[in-house]
Amino acid sequence: MTDISRRERLGFRLSRLYRLAAAHWAELGVGGALTVGGAILILQEELAKKLVELLPIWAVVGLLAVFVVVVPVVAGLVTYRIRRHRARPPRPLPATMPFPDRIDELIGREAELRRIKAEALERGVVVVHGAIGMGTSTVAVHAVWELAGEARKQRYADLRGADRDRPETPLSVAQRVLRTLNRPPGGIQEPGDATEEVIEALNGTGQVLLLDNVSSWSQVEWLPTRVPGAHIVIAGTLADQPPQHIELIQLGPLAPDARRTLLARHIGDDRVTREPKALELLADACLGSPLELVRVGRWLAGNPGVSLQSLVDDLRSLSIPDTLDFVLERSVRQLRPTAKRLFVLLAGLPIAEVDHQAAAALLGVPSAADAIAELAGLGLVENVRMTRVRVSGTFRGSGAADPGTGTAARPPREVAAWRRLVEHFAEQATGYAGRLPAEEARTWFAMEDRVLLQVLAREEPAPRTGRALAEIGDALETWFRLEQRHEDRLRAAAELARAAESLGDEQVQATAELRQCAILLTTGDPREARRHFDRAAAVRVRVESWPADLHLAHAAILLSAGDEYEAVESALVRYGQALTGGHVAGQAIRLANVAALLMRKAQAHDHEGAAGKARGLHTNARVVLFEALDLARKAGDQATEAHARELLALAHHYLGQSHDAGLHLDEAERLYAETADEFGRGRCLVHRAGILLADPAHEPGTVASTGASTGADTVAGLLDQATSRLPAAGISTALAHLHLSRLRPDRAADHRRKGLRALRPWDGIAEPKQVEELRKQLQAP
Repeated sequence: MTDISRRERLGFRLSRLYRLAAAHWAELGVGGALTVGGAILILQEELAKKLVELLPIWAVVGLLAVFVVVVPVVAGLVTYRIRRHRARPPRPLPATMPFPDRIDELIGREAELRRIKAEALERGVVVVHGAIGMGTSTVAVHAVWELAGEARKQRYADLRGADRDRPETPLSVAQRVLRTLNRPPGGIQEPGDATEEVIEALNGTGQVLLLDNVSSWSQVEWLPTRVPGAHIVIAGTLADQPPQHIELIQLGPLAPDARRTLLARHIGDDRVTREPKALELLADACLGSPLELVRVGRWLAGNPGVSLQSLVDDLRSLSIPDTLDFVLERSVRQLRPTAKRLFVLLAGLPIAEVDHQAAAALLGVPSAADAIAELAGLGLVENVRMTRVRVSGTFRGSGAADPGTGTAARPPREVAAWRRLVEHFAEQATGYAGRLPAEEARTWFAMEDRVLLQVLAREEPAPRTGRALAEIGDALETWFRLEQRHEDRLRAAAELARAAESLGDEQVQATAELRQCAILLTTGDPREARRHFDRAAAVRVRVESWPADLHLAHAAILLSAGDEYEAVESALVRYGQALTGGHVAGQAIRLANVAALLMRKAQAHDHEGAAGKARGLHTNARVVLFEALDLARKAGDQATEAHARELLALAHHYLGQSHDAGLHLDEAERLYAETADEFGRGRCLVHRAGILLADPAHEPGTVASTGASTGADTVAGLLDQATSRLPAAGISTALAHLHLSRLRPDRAADHRRKGLRALRPWDGIAEPKQVEELRKQLQAP
């Protein structure tokens, strides 16, 4: 059905060559003029005479032809290549996702629109459900415009994921909704955590939140059942039923009169009045689907010479499924070569939708606007929000081979198209990552992060895409770290490692494995972190060839899985030696880790009763930390500065200087907030609680003059905030639950159980003294 003849392919390639030449004609002209001018200067007078004397006249003419004709073209092409590989600035984007445009008139949906509006006003939350092709999104958008006619009161989230086969998870949906409401999405650990955030954001605002393209109720069951002074509209093809207290508006096929009216509107000529019976039969053949009615009507409008009755006669002998395919197949056949080529590529993509620039990259041309307009005019693609294009559901998978099915099974032109798409996304991702945390960069990543993950996740990456995939992985790491989406960080790093291994790119693979190691250490899983560290080390077999980051990861692994101080110290020395000269930020990181090692040694001496040695080590650590803080400031590394401040607060606390400890802790919290590090803020809250508990006024059971245990309540409140920010596993999480078990005796067993669960990553492996001590205290009766 979508095969392209050789003649069409030749026409397509010639048209593409013409457009490329037109787009870069100025470059060819400038290069040609310079080269011709140089050739004339070189060949004039004596040189020309000598050539005539040495060579026959035909050879001289041929040499002149080379200089005058061939060299300008080559110079122009070289200029074009150089300019093409220069980084182009990404296009500007609006700060927030715009609401879809108003639809002037809907045919046959008046009753449903009245019900949606009435139920939204009465209940607050309403679900619009309809099969594919029934215009569910269109009806929901129209209803929201009637509920809130002002753009400032409209909020829109498209939950249609980039992966056709896997819908968005409830957590991903919750994060997307929070971002739509201008709330930080990284602060939630599970979907239910977003419920109160949604209520706070919408309460009393008069806003309407539209969640479009929902595929199952489980994606949005965490939403509040009612928000006073606001409305929530959910639209999509739901695979399951919502609970009884949620009103469901079912969209069925259009009524016969509405079918004919809609079809006639899109045909738009006198065939409608000349052949009323044929019009009725065609409308019935579309089974009441607005999508199919529009598609058939547009095809007939583009083929005015086809009578309605002749089309009916062609359809009589076909089955119902083949009836619709008949018109669609004819639509594809009449496409021009460029549009047909784009359709084949889009239909075979594993990505559900792409923007217009990505579509142009697939074709390898400056713009695909004409081809997209041609496809959209026939209903073969949908032009969706933000100039994005999506192949209609009927044609998914009917085009080129899925780029994930193996490069051997794909034609070279399809591999080249996928490579162009990957390079396009890499260029865009790198540009926008450099602009973070600007709002336009956040908007772009909010739209494209799932698409970028899909690009990384292809089972068989195309050859020569390793550099582009690494750039995409780096950009996603920057974005997900800013959003505090650590599960997505881990997934992106894992997909990059797999792709790099498949392409044989050891450097990128080692980087991705180390990235996973660092993330897992941050989230409190040293066992898995060690596994990824070993994989990174296996790529670099000799220790002497390890990059600096590998030595730093080795030190962190050793520090998290035991008290081998000499080995940690050796790893930090190697890290410092591997740093390039003048790497100020790296030296700041090294010193902060040296101070952490000194403080760990001090804690061990303190447990053994050697208080003098412990105080000396804490004093030395404080000196090292001030030096690390100075270097971090010079390097502009806020993350390292925040870590140094956090450690300084602990060092001052252990030295009995609580005032200085509080000041450094305040500054660390501020810096962690600026860098959007919720884990760091959670650790600071645990430290603050520990400092307060050292004060007798905040001990459990202390009663203030008002008769309430305000001191203990204050500390417990800090720890509650900390546990909502910290990962489920880790030393800080276990320590928070240990404190809470003492502050709340009635819930002590539950907090002890959660504390021990936070230490599970160390089960069966070597553990440092602090983990061992924590475990004993949590297990104590």
